[in-house]
Parts: sequence; structure tokens; C-alpha cells
Amino acid sequence: MKRSAAVFVFAFFCLFIILQEVCAQRGGRSQGEVLEVRLASFMPRNSDWGRALDRLAAEWARATNNEVRLRVLHDGVEGGDSKVFSSLSSNNVQSALFASFGLSDICPAVMTLSVPFMIKNNAELDLVLKDVLPVLDNQLSRTNFTAVTWSKGGWVYFFSKETVRTPDEMRRQRLGTSAETKEINAMFRTMGFQVVESDLIDIGTKLASNVVNSTYLMPEAVAPLGLHKNLRNMLDMPIAPFMGAIIMNRVTWNKISPEQQRQLIRVTQSIVSDYETAMTRTAANAITAMQRDGLKLNKPTPMQEQLWQSEVTRALPMLFEGAFDRNLYNQINGILERARRR
Repeated sequence: MKRSAAVFVFAFFCLFIILQEVCAQRGGRSQGEVLEVRLASFMPRNSDWGRALDRLAAEWARATNNEVRLRVLHDGVEGGDSKVFSSLSSNNVQSALFASFGLSDICPAVMTLSVPFMIKNNAELDLVLKDVLPVLDNQLSRTNFTAVTWSKGGWVYFFSKETVRTPDEMRRQRLGTSAETKEINAMFRTMGFQVVESDLIDIGTKLASNVVNSTYLMPEAVAPLGLHKNLRNMLDMPIAPFMGAIIMNRVTWNKISPEQQRQLIRVTQSIVSDYETAMTRTAANAITAMQRDGLKLNKPTPMQEQLWQSEVTRALPMLFEGAFDRNLYNQINGILERARRR
């Protein structure tokens, strides 16, 4: 009898060890155990995104009864995209906010949404995203990361010292760009533009010294930086949208129960929706404020718009080998063509 009891205890102990190992491999955690998630953000604390992330931290705590606590690391203190991805992989941070250009390292298809002059407005972008977001999620599923949510990040425009309405007029400009936007830079070089890579923090100095005389940015970034005082012209045709996403490493995501995952996705998407609405107003207000300060909006004619489309179409075949996904591009184009025929 004693021997049977000993065997039972030993077997139970072995089973306990095995279950512990399985839970560790799956990333599980004990019920009621607090999970701290450190989220790296390149956005300033006092920006719309910064405030939205602080609100998100409070909502995550509330939705999980304080079992999942989000700690936001604002102001880019964790470094650039490559450093943050390294920190995610090593679990020094568990989550991060990325824009399209950073996301392209693990989800290359995301850049296809930013093919210049393909998607024309938010209504078209919303229509495209219904079909494209599952494609992006599927691509991410083959990595060690998952997207808690995707977000529309805004639209970029050309700003210049001289009036620009056509590709030929843009070729005469020295276009200040970020080195981070390598896919778009490659496309603009293919289109014959004079690309001058520069950190955003240096763009004002380079404008003043005439090293560059144009750039492409979001209006809500141009206005607070005062760049419109040198760049008095804006091509009144959005170049492209870009996306944002909150990414979490899969080890941490798997520690959260399926029910809590659903709750976190729900509250995150709600806050992101509020942010997107606010940013649409912010962009419109920024353009209006810059117009009052002397900014001139240059609307291209339908024929000039077609010139831009033709230039992009000519450049795309070379870029399908790297920056953009041909199949996804064809899918997006099909969605847009059907919608525009209605």
C-alpha cells in the first residue's frame, strides 16, 4: 500500500513537472498573476498618439482587472526601429508602436498600401483595408510578433518652395526625405527625383541653407515645425497613406488568456478609432492654419494627375522585386477599380 502511494505521488509529481513545462512553452501564466507589458513608442508623450497610449494603459488595466498592466515608454527612449525590434525579440520590451516603414522589416506587404497616388482618400483606404488587413495579419503570423491593432497613420503630401503640380516640376526640386523611408525613396529615385536623405530634425537647417527645397510629410507635422514658412507650396493631392500598428511579441501575447486578448483588442481598437477621427480633424486644421500663414495649395488638373499616375506605373515593375508586393498591389487595384466604376 505504501509502495502504491509512493508511486502515485511520484507519478503526480512527474505530471506536474510536465504540465509546468508545457505551460512555459505556451507562455501561460497563473490565474491572477500580474503581467507587465512595456510598450516602446517613438511618439512624444504630449502628442495625440502619446495621450492615446496613456489612455490605453488605463483601459488595459481596467479591462483585465489590473492583471495586464501597460507601461508606455514615450519619446523614442528605446531607440530606432531596429533597436526596438531587437528589444522585442529579447523581451526587454514586450510591445511597440510602429509606422509602415518600421513594420516593413517584418511585414513587407504593408508598404504596398503606400504606393504613391494609388489610394486617393480615406473612403478608399477603408474599403481596401477590409480585404488587406487579413493579408497583413497572415504575414505577421509567420513571425514571432502579432498585431494587437492596426491604425491609419495619416497622409503625406509634397511641400516645396516653388510651385509644383507635375512630375517634371518635382524633378527640378531637391527632395528632403528620411533615410527610414527607403522603399519610397527608391521609388522617387526611379522616377528621376533628386532625393536628399535627411533626419527630420535637420530638415529646417537644410531648407534654410537651400540644401533641400522640398519634402514630403504629413501636414500635422509640417505646421508645428514651422516648415511651411520656407515651404510655401503644397501639392493639393495626397501622395499616400501610411499605417501604424501596435505590435507585441508572441511570447507575451500567449501569456494572456483568450478572453483577455479579446478584451484588449476591443478596447485598443476603440481608442484607435477615436484617435483616427481626431487626427483627420488635426490634419485639416493644420492645413487651414498654414493657409492663413501664407501656404498656397496647388491643385493639379485631371491631366496633371494622370501624369503622376503614369510616372508611378512606369516605376513599379522595378520595385515589385523588393519594396512592393505585386499580388497585393493587383488585389488593391482591383478593389479600387470596381469601386470607382460604381
